[in-house]
Amino acid sequence: MRLRTFIATDMAEAMQHVRRELGPDAIIVSSFVNDAGDMEVTAAIEGRAQSSAPERPASLPDIEASLEQMLRDRLRAQSSPRHREYAAEAQPAAPVHSGMAFDETLIASALDAQAVPASLRDALVAAASALGHDDALAALAHAFEVRFTFEPVPLHPQSPVMLVGLPGSGKTVTMAKLAANALIGGGAVDLITTDVARAGAAVQSEAYGKLLDTSVRPAANLDELSLLLDGRAETRNAKTCFIDTTSINPFDRSEFAALKRLTGGARLAANVEPLLVLSAAGDALVLSEAAAEFAQLGVRRLIATQLDIARRLGAILTAADRNGLALAQLSVTPYLARGLASMNPLVCARLILGTHEKHAEPQTAAV
Repeated sequence: MRLRTFIATDMAEAMQHVRRELGPDAIIVSSFVNDAGDMEVTAAIEGRAQSSAPERPASLPDIEASLEQMLRDRLRAQSSPRHREYAAEAQPAAPVHSGMAFDETLIASALDAQAVPASLRDALVAAASALGHDDALAALAHAFEVRFTFEPVPLHPQSPVMLVGLPGSGKTVTMAKLAANALIGGGAVDLITTDVARAGAAVQSEAYGKLLDTSVRPAANLDELSLLLDGRAETRNAKTCFIDTTSINPFDRSEFAALKRLTGGARLAANVEPLLVLSAAGDALVLSEAAAEFAQLGVRRLIATQLDIARRLGAILTAADRNGLALAQLSVTPYLARGLASMNPLVCARLILGTHEKHAEPQTAAV
């Protein structure tokens, strides 16, 4: 199925674009008025033969609609003229100003609300103060730029990316989001999973693969993974490659040793990069200790997930800061619709001050 998004001044004009580009058989998936007041329409047309009774896993009933929503959201976020079909990756620049006067107490209180440890909070406040800027957002963004490294995963990484993490961190859906981003960006993807023993893992991977119109190839061990990676090299497979792995307890020596052999072998075979997927909904100390273990595998950056549950960045910031890990992307939902947002100093500052502003709203006193 081909999905296209069109923007016009009204529904009639949007339908003209749809019919002209996709033909009379196009199906309207969704339509709404966007923030600019334009009509935004997502349409679809069958691009390949469909079976008479396509399988649809009951455990993932809303994924296809979520992908359509994700495509729409990604396209809507771009900066382009009216009537243009959106397909670019870059987002419009925004001014680094909040209109909120800089105040050390305000910054410290906002960081406390995010459960940032006192030592890191004080360091960020000091860095923000050193800038000498009178705007709170600009000052805090500068502090993050000084203290942290930001390195988002590109749309099409040159080397395969292997996702590792704790149970329940959302590695599989994160792989699907990365793959969807690559497809939106005009590339092809190659998906591999080593999570073949866990109950339901194969069904989940296959569901995402079908949704993305891409097969997910299983690799039960290092030998099978090496064969797949060697095959990519022999055929000069230039597809963007993402590898899902079995979640482990990094404090269990046997589980950790098995993952270390897998990541080490994959790195030798195809320069694979292990990437940590870390849930923000966890204890900061536990996550920091776990991140330290994963760092021994060669992990140098992380993707933060489940921010919708945690509602705080403190644990993620602590884990990254204590282990020298770069912040890559963040996810605020388990669904594909919202995709992944790149982390950068301004995003972090806005998340913290924005959340703090909500918590700081004055309450009406009881009479």
